[in-house]
Amino acid sequence: MLATTTPAAPAADFPASNVPLLGYAVMDRDHVDSVALLQAACDAPDGQLQAPFAAFAKHLREHFARENALMTQHGFFALHCHKDEHARVLKMVATMEAELEEGDEARARLYVAEHFPDWFHTHLATMDRVTADFLAQAEG
Repeated sequence: MLATTTPAAPAADFPASNVPLLGYAVMDRDHVDSVALLQAACDAPDGQLQAPFAAFAKHLREHFARENALMTQHGFFALHCHKDEHARVLKMVATMEAELEEGDEARARLYVAEHFPDWFHTHLATMDRVTADFLAQAEG
């Protein structure tokens, strides 16, 4: 498990093989895929971020929808808080997708290189850790 007081490494230092596993297969698979797509976005040459960022964003929408559905199905006690956090992230991602459509990569590059890895590190260690434990126990 990640320590919440340790800053996350930049995306380039956070390969999919180093994603902490939570012990809940659907979530673990989504997290590994998220990091792989994040890395592809980080590696995109200047002027070519739009397509890998779009793939990353699409995956996040699907990933969060799966998690939200599982939390709803099992009556997760912190459902609304967790769903609201997903919605907040997706709103930021949508804003950056629109900026990329206009040819502006600056904020999206900073997001994939620094902001998302920091957020993801904390989210996995807190909200997703509790969610995975709850889901595993609920499914017995």
